[in-house]
Amino acid sequence: MGQTLGTRLVLMGFLILMRGTVSAQTSVSLYTGTSFTQASDLRVQQPATNTDATFRGVSWRARPLAKAPYYGIRVTHFFDRLAHLGVSFDDTHYKIYARTDRIVPVSGLWNGTPVNEAARLDKRVQHFDISHGVNMGGIILLYRWMKQRTASFPHGRVQPYIGGGPVYYVMHSENTINHRTTDGRYQGSGFGFQILGGLQYGLARRVSFFAEAKFNAGTAKVATADEGSANTRLRTFHTLSGLSFRF
Repeated sequence: MGQTLGTRLVLMGFLILMRGTVSAQTSVSLYTGTSFTQASDLRVQQPATNTDATFRGVSWRARPLAKAPYYGIRVTHFFDRLAHLGVSFDDTHYKIYARTDRIVPVSGLWNGTPVNEAARLDKRVQHFDISHGVNMGGIILLYRWMKQRTASFPHGRVQPYIGGGPVYYVMHSENTINHRTTDGRYQGSGFGFQILGGLQYGLARRVSFFAEAKFNAGTAKVATADEGSANTRLRTFHTLSGLSFRF
């Protein structure tokens, strides 16, 4: 749970930094949703077994309600003098599960033997999950459309918005490859990006509901048994909704 604690500490630090400029423009948002990760190639490298093979077009499930469910937290601040512009720190936890019962092309070396065939993924990869999370934390630059400052729900009850920015991935994978299992650990997986668009609706002066779609791209790099590694390209679409609470 080190990544989760670290994220919470960063969020607390963000709030402290914003404290001096807090008005009705600073908010904390909680949300949930679901995701769809596009099929991608999965490369498995295990030097100890002389394995370096790529499985093409692996399909992924999301299982957003399985433990732990899809969730996110966001701290946002819009500027007083440039009220259309804002910045937020966003932390999202989602999951991917390989569909190991599917037939996929595989090529490369497996246990030192050349391989080039189409076979069920679970012939070699019995399961491959990142279910303790594809955890991504990022900075988002935001632009919102709003009415005059005199409108209800500060600056308009209905506020469309768009945004984007860099993210950093922390993965925790559980996988069984060659019938050897590893529960993995939290490990950094590099930078990517996300873009998003949504609509916020004011329920009260300091509470609003929002619905959003977003897309992120990056690379999942995780450890496997036999001191090996596996990586795959992430291209994920999300639909989510939640509540924002203004200070």
